[in-house]
Amino acid sequence: MQIKELFNKGPVISLEIFPPKPESPIDTVMDTIKALSDLKPDFISVTYGAGGSGKAYTFEIADIIKNKYGIESLAHLTCINSKKEDIDCVLRKLNSADIENILALRGDIPEDK
Repeated sequence: MQIKELFNKGPVISLEIFPPKPESPIDTVMDTIKALSDLKPDFISVTYGAGGSGKAYTFEIADIIKNKYGIESLAHLTCINSKKEDIDCVLRKLNSADIENILALRGDIPEDK
């Protein structure tokens, strides 16, 4: 379901999850999602992490939210410094998981650039 359709029913409750850095375990975020699912939010957005630091987990977390917990997910997609092929790959993965809500962002230029 597209998030815009949720607003037809009245007030919408959403939450936002920040993925851990690649060197950090994902377990804490998974435990948090499990606990938050009891609150029955209308959707949960999943950021790309500061400077793209958590992008490795964005797809995985959005997929679990949608397909394990049955909560709509919105995946952030930060595009700065990304190749077209990389963005296409992410979009194909999101599509294969039936994630149709994507927030495409320009993003900030990394500090080392």
